[in-house]
Amino acid sequence: MTRHRPWTVLDSRDLVDADPFLKLRVETVELPDGRRIDDYYQLDMPSFACVFAETEDGRIVVYRQYRHGTRRVGLVFPGGHLSPGEDPLEAAKRELLEETGMEAAAWIDLGGYMVNANQGGAVSHMFHATGCRRVAEPLSDDLEDTEILHLTRDELLAGIGRGEMHLLTQIALVSMVWQTEIARAVAQPPTTLATAPTNALGDPA
Repeated sequence: MTRHRPWTVLDSRDLVDADPFLKLRVETVELPDGRRIDDYYQLDMPSFACVFAETEDGRIVVYRQYRHGTRRVGLVFPGGHLSPGEDPLEAAKRELLEETGMEAAAWIDLGGYMVNANQGGAVSHMFHATGCRRVAEPLSDDLEDTEILHLTRDELLAGIGRGEMHLLTQIALVSMVWQTEIARAVAQPPTTLATAPTNALGDPA
């Protein structure tokens, strides 16, 4: 079996520093076979939490919101950037409360995933929250108006079919929660979370 080895960073130079939102640097790297690349670009971006949140009656909490990166209005899940040193689960709870005014009865950690394998960037921390109920008014400070929707499974699927959910991280989270084999494979042990009486499939833990 071929042994895969990491590349060696020979030099790194900052090009853009727009902390905390974006840093861009260029690296000189040496491959295991001795080849050298003088301009391998890397990104540093804040990691974020993304929450598939379900209400006590099984409806899915989503927004309809404009995202400037795609220049489109679409459906997205609650979530947002982690503060420096913040635990991903605590960030997910904070974002859910701030953006929807909701708290969840149970949380399942579905793992953290690098968004861009070659340039680096952010890690998307995925969560499934169930038993969500309103406990406060939303305090979102997003730049655009946000419409909060509580959709049935069929309504969300219809929106996906119309192309209204067009961000990769959002589609990946839907697949993790609804594809039972994936959910069982990636779900972290409930004992690692503060409150997790159910597993990622909604069955008793």
